[in-house]
Amino acid sequence: MIRSVTGWWQTSSERMAGLVMAVSALATAWSGYQASLWSGKQAAQYNLSTQYRTDAARANDDAARQRMLDIMFFAKWLEAHAEHRSRVTSIYELHFMPEFRPAFDTWRQSADTAGQLTPFQLSQYHVQRADDAARLDSAANRALRAGDAASESGDGYVFVTVILANVLFFAGAIRPLVSTRTRGGVIALAIVLCVAGLVRLVLLPVAR
Repeated sequence: MIRSVTGWWQTSSERMAGLVMAVSALATAWSGYQASLWSGKQAAQYNLSTQYRTDAARANDDAARQRMLDIMFFAKWLEAHAEHRSRVTSIYELHFMPEFRPAFDTWRQSADTAGQLTPFQLSQYHVQRADDAARLDSAANRALRAGDAASESGDGYVFVTVILANVLFFAGAIRPLVSTRTRGGVIALAIVLCVAGLVRLVLLPVAR
């Protein structure tokens, strides 16, 4: 009777260990695959963020150069206007940037042209490249956050892979090396780790 029970227990434990190892092996393969996908997404998002930062810096430089040209032509216009050289002022007006002209026209029609207000302080003064720089900078921040999220997801899958590796260790590698009495406890530990790994695996986002 004892031998029968012992034989049944050994057979059941072997089957349970085999089932746990099979499930863990499949889950480990899936977890490793997802970790590699998330790693690729992380790299892609970080590269995209870097590209957006570069484009934003270029747009900021363009906006700064345009503002310098606007200021220079306006200063020259003011000088010619103060000296009542209407022909020269007309020439400078022809060289005004299209984005500066609405602010200049509003400023010139205002009664405050003799005051401290300049066209650059008016809401009509608008540099498109500055808006492009702000848009690209926001896109870079979004890509950076997406890369961080991908990194976190990838780390989650790596952690699950480590848990499942422990399952394979306890259910496969160390099980034959322990005595029959402690073998049940080792398999139970492997089952607990397997369930914990599977639960975490299900809760993680899936990369496609």
